[in-house]
Amino acid sequence: MKRKASPKTRFPLDFYGEDSTWRFAVRAQNANEVLDALFWRAYLSVRRKEVNLFSAAVNTFAYECHESSSRAAEISASHGVVMKIKMMGPIVNVSALNKLAEEVSISAETCAA
Repeated sequence: MKRKASPKTRFPLDFYGEDSTWRFAVRAQNANEVLDALFWRAYLSVRRKEVNLFSAAVNTFAYECHESSSRAAEISASHGVVMKIKMMGPIVNVSALNKLAEEVSISAETCAA
């Protein structure tokens, strides 16, 4: 007798985003935070400099960034050799981002008054 397989949901889910060569991850702890995580990933990909993610990070992940040959030549005078740079990206919970957004809006309202 065949059993109907139920979909497996594994949390936390990480959604990775990037702003040029800088990468980050937004973590959803449950199913209710998935849509918020997708929103934050899109928002931070465009406006990354407005939010300090490292202050709210719960963890980090390592990745390699490949610089273009022209950019590498400017940095190291290597005449076109591609450089691999090891970097660390922050992993931030959706709840921390929501809390950070509330604090920013509250402080902006108090400054305007």
